[in-house]
Amino acid sequence: MTPEIQVLRDGPYRVTGVPLVRMRPAVDAEGVKVDWERGDEVPHDDPVDLCRCGRSTTMPFCDGSEQEGEFDGRESASREPYADRSWRFEAGPLVMTDNPSLCSNAAFCEAIGADAWNLAEKASDPAVRERLLGMIRRCPSGRLAYFAPPDERSVEEDLREEIAVVENGPYWVRGGIPVHSADGFQYEVRNRMTLCRCGASRNKPFCDGSHLRTGFRDPPSIAQRSSE
Repeated sequence: MTPEIQVLRDGPYRVTGVPLVRMRPAVDAEGVKVDWERGDEVPHDDPVDLCRCGRSTTMPFCDGSEQEGEFDGRESASREPYADRSWRFEAGPLVMTDNPSLCSNAAFCEAIGADAWNLAEKASDPAVRERLLGMIRRCPSGRLAYFAPPDERSVEEDLREEIAVVENGPYWVRGGIPVHSADGFQYEVRNRMTLCRCGASRNKPFCDGSHLRTGFRDPPSIAQRSSE
C-alpha cells in the first residue's frame, strides 16, 4: 500500500503502509541529549488508527477515548511551504534555515556552551560545521534544515519511511510520508515532521511541544516496555 497518513476529523490518525518503531532521546553523563536511541518495531494492523487525543489506554493505538471527552482536533497549522516561512542563517559553505512554528522542543539544537544559531554564524570552521550538521539532522520536526548554495534544495538524510513513537512525546514522521488533513488538503511533504500525540498542540496536526507543558506520559505498561 502507498504510505500515507490521514487526519480524521476530531479523531485519530489513520495510517496506511507505514511501519512503526519506538524511539527516545539518548543523553550523556551530564543529561545533555546527544542522539536518538532506536527501540523495537511496533506490530500493528494495516491500516491502523493512532491516538491523537492523548488519552488512549492502548498507546500508540486509538481506543476511542477521544469520543468520551471534549477532544478538539481542529487543525490550525499553516499550509504554506516551509521555504516561505523560514529564516536564513548564512556562514561559510552552507545556509541553515529555521521555521520556529514547527518546533517540537526536542532540544537537540542546544548543548553546553553552544546552540545551532551561534554555530551557524561560525560554520566556515569545518569542526563547527560538522557539529551544527549533527544538531540539524537530529531535529525531528524539521524546524532546522540546511542547503549548500547555489543549490537551495534542503540537504536531507535518506530516512526510511516510518513513524517513530517518541517516548512521552510526538509521532516522528520520517522519510517523506504524505499527511492529509481532515478536509483533504495535503500538507507539504517533508523528510522530518512531528505530529501531535498528546492532544494539546496549538499547531495541530503538528507538535508544538505541548506534551512538555501538560506533562504527557505514556501509560506505565508502554513506558516499561520501551525501557526494556
